[in-house]
Amino acid sequence: MAKKLAYERYLWFHGRLQAKKYPKIVDLADKFEISRRQAAREIEFMRLFLGAPIEYSSEHSGYFYGDDTFQFPGLWVSEEEIVSLVVARRLAAALPDRGLKKKFDLFLRKVSNDMDLDLLRLEEKVSLKNVRYTRVEPAVFQAVLRALARGQQLDIAYAPSYAQAAAQRKVDPLHLLVYMGNWHLVAWCHERQAVRDFLLARMKTAEVLPAPVANPVAAEAIREKIEKRYGIFFDGPEHRVVLRFSGAGTRLVRDQVWFPAQRIEEFPDGSLLLEFPVADFREVLRDILPFGADVEVLEPPELRRLLADTIGKMAGVYRGK
Repeated sequence: MAKKLAYERYLWFHGRLQAKKYPKIVDLADKFEISRRQAAREIEFMRLFLGAPIEYSSEHSGYFYGDDTFQFPGLWVSEEEIVSLVVARRLAAALPDRGLKKKFDLFLRKVSNDMDLDLLRLEEKVSLKNVRYTRVEPAVFQAVLRALARGQQLDIAYAPSYAQAAAQRKVDPLHLLVYMGNWHLVAWCHERQAVRDFLLARMKTAEVLPAPVANPVAAEAIREKIEKRYGIFFDGPEHRVVLRFSGAGTRLVRDQVWFPAQRIEEFPDGSLLLEFPVADFREVLRDILPFGADVEVLEPPELRRLLADTIGKMAGVYRGK
């Protein structure tokens, strides 16, 4: 059995005491594969530092609570949950705020002091490569987080494209989305009087305003739209995309998740149908093209025509060489 958090041992022993099972030192030692001396130290720690009213019963040759109303303090987490945090720390490559990364590291160090597991050594054995992400100014990122947390408006200097100069915009922040390495702020734009998607990488400055957000769109509605549509484009009428994969395309897509609510159907001839909803064809078009002749758009007709036109233009480029 893998080593457990000391806190997990306390929690297990607490449960046995609450259930009046009269647990013994040997029970704790055998359960977590520790020495009896270590098990005795754990029980003494619970009594001295956690205030647990643990007493010994000679009649039952085990321990019990002298006060049945005792409640175990704190929030306890399992080893598996902490390990998942270590992995998440490595996956946070796109996090632009160095301060948050340092706080994450400090948290892991604190937790490591109470564990039988070397989290810092584990982190050194987890890596992440080939994840492209855009750079974001830390001050911009921090301002966006503060505005979202406090429900206040933002004044941003925003460049719609890299070739254009930045212009001031007042926005009501609704939702922060990290997608394919890019940080997006979905916000109500006071100038356009509509919901817009702002790339944090194109924000030159961001200042939290004292005024509270006052837009007609609920943040919950934005999140629902994001989760129900494929890709970054979520606004507009919904279209059902049906793709048929064959050959190498089938082998790849079988092991992939393009969209959480996708539907997959496999056929005896080795082909595969993939179906999911979209609100815009631009992104799905880019995702289809790398599969070449191993994919065919069955629905909708508009996407099928768009793909055919794109392939025709690509062919024209190479015929002219």
